Amino acid sequence: MDERFILPGPSVKDRVLALVTKIREEGELTDEVKDALEDTDPFLIEGVENELLGDGLSRDDIMLLCDARSHLFIAAEEVDETILERPGHPIHTLMEEHRQILQFMTGVRNTARKMRTGESGPDGSEIPLSEVGPFLGEARKHFEREENVLFPYLEAHGIEGPPKAMWSEHEVLRAKERELVSLIGSQGDREHDEFVADLECQTSTLLALLNAHFHKENHVLFPMAVRALDVHEWNEARRQFQEMGPCNFVEPHAPLELRTVEVEGITPEQEIVLPTGRFTAAELEMVLSALPVDFTFVDKDDRVRFYSNSPERIFVRTPAVIGRKVQNCHPQKSVHVVQRILDDFRAGAREVAEFWLETGGRFVHIRYFPLQGPSGEYMGVLEMVQDVTRIRELEGQKRLLDEA
Repeated sequence: MDERFILPGPSVKDRVLALVTKIREEGELTDEVKDALEDTDPFLIEGVENELLGDGLSRDDIMLLCDARSHLFIAAEEVDETILERPGHPIHTLMEEHRQILQFMTGVRNTARKMRTGESGPDGSEIPLSEVGPFLGEARKHFEREENVLFPYLEAHGIEGPPKAMWSEHEVLRAKERELVSLIGSQGDREHDEFVADLECQTSTLLALLNAHFHKENHVLFPMAVRALDVHEWNEARRQFQEMGPCNFVEPHAPLELRTVEVEGITPEQEIVLPTGRFTAAELEMVLSALPVDFTFVDKDDRVRFYSNSPERIFVRTPAVIGRKVQNCHPQKSVHVVQRILDDFRAGAREVAEFWLETGGRFVHIRYFPLQGPSGEYMGVLEMVQDVTRIRELEGQKRLLDEA
């Protein structure tokens, strides 16, 4: 495996502590410090920062590190990256999004620097802070397409480690983006000098993380994908990318003329006979899509077999996940919880697992139910996800005759 996908070892904390100590002692950004910063994956620094704070490192020390990172002016080298594939290919789309995201965040970092020093960045580009939230919200599609389309296809070819590592980094990046948007929203309530110092620190940190992450994808993950996936899979990936929607800051290209994938299956007119009635395949699909809940069926081997496709789907699902291990459908930080639920269901130790959360202004209820065969044997899991925002607001009563 490429060394850039290896998780941080026990020496990382000591390396970062020594780096901060060196910056504090030198009082300036020496060549030695520059070399150390350039040679240290910023995700390793992020991974031990809270631990260092708990061990006595001060917030001022962390700010020293941020300031050094900012003055280093980490060049957005991916802007000049050679695109691996032709326009219209999914990899071309992802790499073009890398360019645009880095250009945008370089402009935001330049804005932060100008607010603090009065000096423009080297390329003179600054981005109004009011544009940061909308841009990062749109850029989330980039990560979602990778996680729900590209990663499942790689896993189908036995490539599991790199996608897991990249998904873990996505979680770090999303958290840092939320922090930045929250900081910008607090500008009116903050003392100016403190705000601009935090702004430059956070934008420099995020830019460093994005640079490191995109470099790994461009030089390791994407070449793996180009070698592994066949023309049929790229055709399907392209179609699913289009269904999920492109990022609006990238110019759309006409799709490549790839061969279509022919799949044999039941025709829409064929009937499916059940103990309590019958549907044609087309009717069943209509009914499932009209239900006010999203559901996913995971079989006894922990593989996704089916998901409903309602227009108001809450969480992203794509055809690429069919056959995917359900453990791989979750970021690494929550896989142990998913596994515990599955183990409990298999052992008959629980009948339901449920969660609720707020997302995108909606209150969402999530439930998992174990499925049993005729003899009580474990046959899989049904996941049900429902937007219950309006249901929670209902009061009194409304009867059928009230409609008259």
